[in-house]
Amino acid sequence: MAVVVFGLAVAGCSGAGADVRTITDDQSLTRFDLPNGWHSYELSELSTLDQLPFDVPYQGFSFPAITSIGFDGAPVEDVTQLTTGLAEADYPIGAASVRQVGDVERDFLSRAMLTQSVLPYRTLPNPEEIQKEDFTFGAGFDGLRVLVSFESESGSDLGVAYLISVSDPEDSRIYSIVAGCNRQCFIANQDTITKVVDSWLVNKKG
Repeated sequence: MAVVVFGLAVAGCSGAGADVRTITDDQSLTRFDLPNGWHSYELSELSTLDQLPFDVPYQGFSFPAITSIGFDGAPVEDVTQLTTGLAEADYPIGAASVRQVGDVERDFLSRAMLTQSVLPYRTLPNPEEIQKEDFTFGAGFDGLRVLVSFESESGSDLGVAYLISVSDPEDSRIYSIVAGCNRQCFIANQDTITKVVDSWLVNKKG
C-alpha cells in the first residue's frame, strides 16, 4: 500500500496562536503546541496504563520516564485511546517524553535506539522510512527526524508516524515526540500533525 505524503517543513520557533494551546510538562523540560479540542494526558494518567505509550524497551534496554505527556485528537477524552495501534487509529495519537539513560545504556546509545525505543517500526511489517534526516536543537541536542509507514500485523491497515528524537550532550536523556495514525487519518490530518511535532522544543538548560 502506498502512502501519499508531502515534504515536511523544517522545525522553527514555537508560537501558539488562537487555535492552539502550548503544553509544558511539570518539570518544564519540553513543550509543544496542541490544537484546541485535542486532549493531553500527564504522566500520572499515563502511568495507569499497562505500559507507557511510545516507551518501548530496545535490545533489552529500557529508559525510565522523567516526564511524559500523551495526546490525541479523538472525539472524546480517554487516556486508554493511546493504547490503540497507529495502524488502527482513526484519530491522531502521540506523546512527548523525556527519559533517563542509565550508565550501561549510555555505552550502547545509537541513532537507532533513539527512534526504535519510541516506535519500533523496524520490527513491524513492511516498514518504510519515507523521510529520514539528522536533526539538532544545537548545543549537542542531536538526533533524528523520521516519517515512517508500516503495515498492521494483519496487513489490512497502514500506519504512518512522524517523530523526532534526540539525546542531550551527555547522552543521559532521550527527548522525543511522535504523532501518527492510520493512512487515511494521516492524510486528512497531515498538516496539523506536522505542526504539532514541529512546534516541539526542549529546555536545553533543564
